[in-house]
Amino acid sequence: MSMKIPANKTAIVLIEPQNDFLSPGGTMYAHIKEQLAERNVIANLKGLLDSARGKVKIFYVPFHPFDKGFPELKKGGPAYEGLRGIEIDMEADWGTGAWLRGTPGPEIIDELTPQDGDIIVEGKKTLDAFHSTGLDYYLRANEIEYVAFTGFHTNWCVESSARSAYDKGYRVMVVGDCTATDTQEEQDYVEKFIFPKIGKVLNAKQFLEALE
Repeated sequence: MSMKIPANKTAIVLIEPQNDFLSPGGTMYAHIKEQLAERNVIANLKGLLDSARGKVKIFYVPFHPFDKGFPELKKGGPAYEGLRGIEIDMEADWGTGAWLRGTPGPEIIDELTPQDGDIIVEGKKTLDAFHSTGLDYYLRANEIEYVAFTGFHTNWCVESSARSAYDKGYRVMVVGDCTATDTQEEQDYVEKFIFPKIGKVLNAKQFLEALE
């Protein structure tokens, strides 16, 4: 792949690098742990961020925590269906339900701790990282044109956010070896059939080499 990416117009968006996904005892760790290990995703991400800092803007978009018992959501309402409903009933070492405030679940893992200059975008409550946050404003305020998506899960929040970015007029990239989901089959599908229609799929090495 031969391409050039202007660093001063580029941002990395890292979606949900949190304990509930990425640490033993987290609500969803058991489902994704094999892919994390087989594809060396955490180390790839750390290497990407360490190499890109000071060259491009880095935005973290963690999932916003819920209070215990999920009082923010009406029981039996639409938010209790689908993925959110599944997460509400999931078990972690620290309690029932994903993203519980006051537990380790929503905390960013130590290996990917934000550094000085990184921007943390608060308020993500949905699959799309733009929907309930200020991400679009922050990107436009920094005159960002190229957005490289990383994080979790590839075919859920990363895909939803990449689609949204495409619709908003950004040049979309997905750094494949810095994303993960529950199975290789799911990872392969979105990389082959979805992402090429809305942007470019590349690995961390290709992304870093293309920066200028």
